[in-house]
Amino acid sequence: MTGLQLDAGARMALDVALGTAGAMGDERCGTEYLLFGAVATASGDMSELCELFALDTARLERAIVAIRGHRFEPVAEGHVDPPMSPRAELSLHGRSLSGSDRRSSFDLLLGCLGDPRSGAATVLRHLGVRLGEIRRLVELGAARLDKQEVENLISALDRRNRTHYSWWGPDTDAAVARVSLPNHRPVLIARSSTAEITLDALVAGPDGFGLTVTVTSLGDWVLPPIWESIEVLSPGVGVEHRLLPEVVTIDLRYPDGTNLSNRDGSQRWRADVPTPGALVRLGTRKVIEDRNDRRRPVRHVESTEWWAWPVPIDGTQAPTAGMIELEVQWPAEAAGGSIMLNGAEIAARAASLRPSAD
Repeated sequence: MTGLQLDAGARMALDVALGTAGAMGDERCGTEYLLFGAVATASGDMSELCELFALDTARLERAIVAIRGHRFEPVAEGHVDPPMSPRAELSLHGRSLSGSDRRSSFDLLLGCLGDPRSGAATVLRHLGVRLGEIRRLVELGAARLDKQEVENLISALDRRNRTHYSWWGPDTDAAVARVSLPNHRPVLIARSSTAEITLDALVAGPDGFGLTVTVTSLGDWVLPPIWESIEVLSPGVGVEHRLLPEVVTIDLRYPDGTNLSNRDGSQRWRADVPTPGALVRLGTRKVIEDRNDRRRPVRHVESTEWWAWPVPIDGTQAPTAGMIELEVQWPAEAAGGSIMLNGAEIAARAASLRPSAD
């Protein structure tokens, strides 16, 4: 990357982009990673721009994984930075709109948005950002308008009713209480000739509860499991979720009739309250075990953590007696089944974590 005319902010954004692409195991560093780098290192006017469009690294990382189609795996530390994609390479070159001899983060980001087919543009559309609006503000930032002009434009475009934040889900520092499983061992949910699905852990938080679902191969999989339905953006319609046979569907049926499912595509990072609730994936862990067995020398294990909101309660905020049905289906491997969870115990554990009223 020698010979690039970048200022300190743009250089830092590029370094973050290359490091992130490498850490995520991608074969190239595209414009989506330059967008990530610009947001991760944002300060001043760039930071205000990111706040206006609710851009943060957590939302961007999730969107990048979604549009890249899970075609890569995280790698260990010590990775080699991948090469730049052609569009990303073009984004790094050109003159600065401010007339400076060095390109700023705004110039870099403007280059990423020059092609509506770029990865950066795709990520922003995935997050519901209007490309025309953010491109115009980026152009103004690159041209170094005075502060009053920028504030007037931001006020005209700002349609936020409140700050965008993760309003629900497990807080980073929040305590959770373990809910016991029968015999303190994983519970078998479903089994076929090639795989079994188990519930490995169950915890309760003050406002929701989490569960760990694991798929273990018993033979050769025809198709590997997918834990979320495919998001398809249809112009004029919005995002639709496509269910394929390899998607593992998870449904939670509460005692009051509420049904939560991963097929609904609910996102944790959103400003509106999901009704009646939501179930989202927090993370996935994949392990390939080498076994001393010539019949099945390799075993695949995939564990996923899910968070369900809300905790089952009634109008008086007291624990609701009743059972929650957990149903899991994996059509590609003909595996499906259901078990019952103790809703009253989950609610009681959650209530024990809430501050007591004075």
